[in-house]
Amino acid sequence: MSVWGKVLGGGTGMVLGGPLGALLGLALGHKIDKIRSRDSKLINDSNSFVQYSESEKQLAFASGVIIIAAKLSKADGKVTNDEIIKFREVFDFDPKDEVAIGKIFNNAKKTSEGYELYAKQLKSVFGDQQELYIEFINSLYKIAFADGELHSNEEIMIKNIALIFNMPAEILDSIKSQFINVTDVYDLDNDYKILQCSASDSSEEIKKKYFKLVKEYHPDTLVSKGLPEEFLKFANERLANINKAYDRIIKFRKDNSVWLY
Repeated sequence: MSVWGKVLGGGTGMVLGGPLGALLGLALGHKIDKIRSRDSKLINDSNSFVQYSESEKQLAFASGVIIIAAKLSKADGKVTNDEIIKFREVFDFDPKDEVAIGKIFNNAKKTSEGYELYAKQLKSVFGDQQELYIEFINSLYKIAFADGELHSNEEIMIKNIALIFNMPAEILDSIKSQFINVTDVYDLDNDYKILQCSASDSSEEIKKKYFKLVKEYHPDTLVSKGLPEEFLKFANERLANINKAYDRIIKFRKDNSVWLY
């Protein structure tokens, strides 16, 4: 069963608990009378990590993407009825799940709770798995850029979520830059950002950073950390952009005899 099918299952809200579980229960008509005891701290203390299974992390990831994407859809000030269509185009879920996912999406848009509450729960679930934070932010940028541009309010929201995740600015810049540098034309500033390097770094330093990123984005590594398989295509796209950025930098340095050791 796909992760979307699991999210729509009757017990998902109870499994997750917290704000994510409560909204899922509201949207899908599942009664959740109480939050599990292990989740009692996470609403107010996102630094209180509890051990979550790989399956629970996958459920939280997919649920969080739906809910926070709904909040993000309002950030550009253009609230329409076709956001769920854009969401489906980006994530390519089974059309038979569209009605149920649409209910979650629309309820998330209507609720008064801010996105921060859900981001804090995700931080509790993901713990120290930085790869999950990176892929979550990557998914949000994918949604934000789906209409061809990143609106200022969308960027502010994504940056705030990254702050909740304690994500270093250079990693956030690396994720964003891959959506800007989409051609094979040299744009070395973006390429260096994608690799989390600078033009003053030696070629050996850049090579080490490149191999580190490639290792982090191996599919087996990401799935073992709790990334749903349905999101691997975005991770693979990011890996492809990392490869292109590295190739462009090395080619430029060779062609222009810029080879810093």
